[in-house]
Amino acid sequence: MPVASPLKIRKSIIRQNASICRALILASLVSITPDLHAQISKANQILISRGLQLQGLVQWDDFFHLDTYSNANYNTIDWGWTSSPSQMGPPPGVPWSRWVSADTNMPPQNGEDAYLSNLVSLQLADEWFIDDGPTRTNLINWFNSVRSNWPNTILFHNNYGGQASDAALADLIARGRPDMLSFDMYPFVSVWDGSVSNHIGAPIGGPFTGWYGELRRYRQWGINAQIPFSTYVQTFHSVEDYDTRVYRYPSPSELRLNTFAALAFNAKSLIGFTYNSGATVLFDILPNGYSGDTYPNTLYTEQADINRRAKNLGKALVCLQPIYDLHNPNDANPPPGPASGETIFPDGITTSIMFLQGRTVSGGATNATPLPNSFVSDPEEQTNPANPGALIYSWWEFAKNDPWFIGWGVTNQGGVENNGLPGEVIIAWFKPLDESFDGPSFTNEVYMMVVNALTATNGTAADCLQEIKLNFSSSVPSAVVMLDSETGLLQTNTMPVLVGTSGRRQLILDLNGGDAALFKFADNAPFVGFVLPSRPQLTFQIQSGMPTITIQGTIGAHYELQSSPTLENPTWTALTNFLLPGSPYQFSDGAPPGAGARFYRAIGIP
Repeated sequence: MPVASPLKIRKSIIRQNASICRALILASLVSITPDLHAQISKANQILISRGLQLQGLVQWDDFFHLDTYSNANYNTIDWGWTSSPSQMGPPPGVPWSRWVSADTNMPPQNGEDAYLSNLVSLQLADEWFIDDGPTRTNLINWFNSVRSNWPNTILFHNNYGGQASDAALADLIARGRPDMLSFDMYPFVSVWDGSVSNHIGAPIGGPFTGWYGELRRYRQWGINAQIPFSTYVQTFHSVEDYDTRVYRYPSPSELRLNTFAALAFNAKSLIGFTYNSGATVLFDILPNGYSGDTYPNTLYTEQADINRRAKNLGKALVCLQPIYDLHNPNDANPPPGPASGETIFPDGITTSIMFLQGRTVSGGATNATPLPNSFVSDPEEQTNPANPGALIYSWWEFAKNDPWFIGWGVTNQGGVENNGLPGEVIIAWFKPLDESFDGPSFTNEVYMMVVNALTATNGTAADCLQEIKLNFSSSVPSAVVMLDSETGLLQTNTMPVLVGTSGRRQLILDLNGGDAALFKFADNAPFVGFVLPSRPQLTFQIQSGMPTITIQGTIGAHYELQSSPTLENPTWTALTNFLLPGSPYQFSDGAPPGAGARFYRAIGIP
């Protein structure tokens, strides 16, 4: 039985400057105190408490069923411009977000008042051309004018891929201080065919190098600003006459890659564009174009499985950040992190993610898949792409990203797609967002995420199965702890010793197209997101005129805050689940004025 700590907050009214403050009732919203774990940004703290964001863009005026949405394993509704609170269940409803068209359109609108405690994020407009100075200044002023009113809500703006220059993003971050960055880029397209009535020509497959490059760019800006980034996922299809562009249905493997490659690049919020509009690929739409989410199809089932796996991996990923990239050893003022062992090292490239380049066949010639922007070829790679076993990869150096990784091999097990040749593999290295997440006895823990980036424009994800062998030096721990995306549980996998190698060990991963694995080395350190909770302690106080609850417990452990209107035959209702980012940690009162007394308890969740 979990240990519970009840706390009663008596009904009272606090008067300050002739204003009536709210009744002392705790709701489900996290109040971020700026002096608590200041190295963890506001948005990251909200994500740690709310979880990895898996959202679908919902149109209020089309058919929408909350159970269909939740069965797809989305955890937050994202309303496009206009919300429909009555469809979110009884107040405070399910977690939700919304697009905002102007400062006059900020919540609460149309009955949103009673649902504000579950408001996760607000997107301030969409795709403004922020390279234009006055436009960018308007957006910056908007952020600055509303920020203080939304301490518990992530505020961000979204641009399409390539729309915003680095200079414009730098200025937006410096002066507007968004809580999160965001971009949309939809990689699954077909040839525009002017000779047919629907203009839909042959599908264009991967590799999706341009999309990876934009993921890297927003990832790097997020690292620089110490804030997370979000990206949109392609769950729509359309034919755009005005720019002769065809966005096609993704295949199952592409749909998976859209999520798991983004997570490998450290995206912490994924928004499906779009969920229930007539352009959706997740539902069959009647000829009238307005059947919404009434008729789920096979891609809906696929997306539900993808979201479930992402949610499981997200338990840890919200607590992680990329490791440092390498820098040139001769730098006069070196950045944090290890120096390269090569004096020719070009600063500014990405080494905390590694591409194992696949093969493509074009015109009868076999070539290595190209590298995205800011990735460069390793000087020691082999150079014959016609040899499927040749190791062709982006810059990597032994014992820099982790102490033990020494080699790899990739085999296309599906045998049908990509002419049976190996496809791309992405390897990303992470560390905890805060060193305290390693526990008091450990430091510098390293996590690895591996993505099978081989996809096909048709067929199943299993058709793109690849066997990925990772080799480690003899000093490596004998096992890894894997976060199973299927179950959300941890499992310890012993790595066998390779025969004739003086103790080197090997981890073998069989991943379907687009799927991912996340693991760390088994050295007895806790796995972030899976720390055993101690007994929580709750206290109450007024802070800056606001009633707050303070919880003390185990940093990095999961807790649930519950309430009951009475202690006589109590009925405990969950208010919020959260991962404790610091101890003590504070929660604000988000209840409406005049609410009655309630009893509270917090329980640890193993």
